[in-house]
Amino acid sequence: MNFYQDVFFRALDMARGRRTIERLHFLRQSQHWDRETLKRWQLERLNALLLQAREHSPYYARVLAGTPLPLQSLEQLHTLPVLDKKALRGHFEDLQCRNLPRSRFVLSRTGGSTGEPTYYYWDKRGQDWNRASVYRSAEWAGVALGERTAQMSGSHFDYTESQKLKNRLVYFLQRYRDWPVSAVTDALMEHYFEELHRFRPTSIWGYASGLNAFASHIERHHPGAKLDFVKAVITSSETLQPEQRARIDRVFGQGAVHDNYGSREIYYGAECSAHDGYHLHAEVIILEVVRPDGSPCQPGERGRILVTDLSNHAFPFIRYENGDIGVMAPEAPCRCGVRLPKLKAIEGRIADLVVLRDRVLTAPNFATLFSDLRGIEAYQIRQEVVDRVDVYVVPGAEYSPKVRQYLDGAMQQLVGDGAQAVIHEVPHIEVPESGKRRYVVSKVSEAQLRASQPEEAVQ
Repeated sequence: MNFYQDVFFRALDMARGRRTIERLHFLRQSQHWDRETLKRWQLERLNALLLQAREHSPYYARVLAGTPLPLQSLEQLHTLPVLDKKALRGHFEDLQCRNLPRSRFVLSRTGGSTGEPTYYYWDKRGQDWNRASVYRSAEWAGVALGERTAQMSGSHFDYTESQKLKNRLVYFLQRYRDWPVSAVTDALMEHYFEELHRFRPTSIWGYASGLNAFASHIERHHPGAKLDFVKAVITSSETLQPEQRARIDRVFGQGAVHDNYGSREIYYGAECSAHDGYHLHAEVIILEVVRPDGSPCQPGERGRILVTDLSNHAFPFIRYENGDIGVMAPEAPCRCGVRLPKLKAIEGRIADLVVLRDRVLTAPNFATLFSDLRGIEAYQIRQEVVDRVDVYVVPGAEYSPKVRQYLDGAMQQLVGDGAQAVIHEVPHIEVPESGKRRYVVSKVSEAQLRASQPEEAVQ
């Protein structure tokens, strides 16, 4: 028996009326199902979701009015309409199912990888499946729930929240530490390096760019540091670049990096020890890769990613287009023993770092800032020179002088005294032919900055 999983966390589940550990035990078994058993499970869950949506969501009552239910096969899913972020924002009220108590609805928001702030609801019961999926992905990386964990992500606001007494107590009991990397400096990285040796976590989770910055700091200032107590470095939220993986592996050990794929809305999949694609949490979601005309791509073929969350009956995500581009892997055995389908690669979500003289700003920090602002339809951060950041925003119906004032102050605080943040209000932001807009575009790289200045100026 694992004390933290089967006693401590199960007790937390009971106290909160949750079933996370029960779901985790189920997922440990279902990951070995054959493909036909998995498809039967998916079809049953999909039909339950579709019936719930059509009968109780005003939006889906219209959208699915002519769809014969239940579906007879998963292939019929391709005939259903796509839910994009524009529809998500425009039909926010009508998407909600009317038959469930409000206690099931958990409001959340995201800046989104395409720079379009979006509000939505989690289903509290569905969260148990998604949280259990996160715990299972950690097991694929060789880390068990209850082991010491450090999280390198989030904003200063998140950090402030984490320091409240109640949250500090929960984090202490869960053996969890929060090390935000919204703005990166050498002094902060050195502080985290010291904390790393004091706390000795077996896993570090976080944004790819933030973890890469941490590894870069260790490589420069503490070459050869003994960090073998860290079993896994789990990256997420951004596209992990090959050079980032290589650097983190050099610092923490070959194979330490395990990339995860997901969003705040839905958790999709994760790498296993084979590091050969992303096992999808297919008992909880159905992920499609489709061509521009909506037809399904073949394995190895690049296309748009659509995802259906089988666990959210409060605010249905059915064929939700998240803005990412991906490639499915062919069906083949994985040496880790997990039989779930794989996404071979993810393209998109590539956001640059904003590199200033005294700090590096990671892209998700901007998403966090803009998710707090109602009234902004879209945004893009552009950096042409080291001491200036241009912010382009498309005002929405709720945009006001107060929103502009907050944005001015928050951006200037982010870039610091050594740089200028300039806000531009524009009618629209061009989307490239690929369909994927980078919401942070910088022409100033950290390497360029270091090459142009004396070493002491950038330490």
